[in-house]
Amino acid sequence: MKTATFTDFRQKMKEHLDELESDQDILILSGPKKKDFVVLTLDIFNSMEETVHLMSTQANAERLFESIAQDKAGKLTVRRLDLCDETLTKSPRRKLAVRKLAVKRRS
Repeated sequence: MKTATFTDFRQKMKEHLDELESDQDILILSGPKKKDFVVLTLDIFNSMEETVHLMSTQANAERLFESIAQDKAGKLTVRRLDLCDETLTKSPRRKLAVRKLAVKRRS
């Protein structure tokens, strides 16, 4: 995590933003009267939102930790997904996730 003052950020905005993007880091801007702000890339923000969602219930958290333990133990099942499969896109949230995955695969 990096820090900067408002003045420094204003003067070197492009450099700070380029650095945040390349390092995938977070910048804390210190302002007057304890008015501080956080600057981060949209990718980091989306990742944080996804983590909040995954940890939003006890059941989700337990399932996630169980999956991580299985991964570390080498107990994996690799599956190939058909992004055109209608069963994957029944809910709007899943449809958006599948669409994002398809866009990333094309890039």
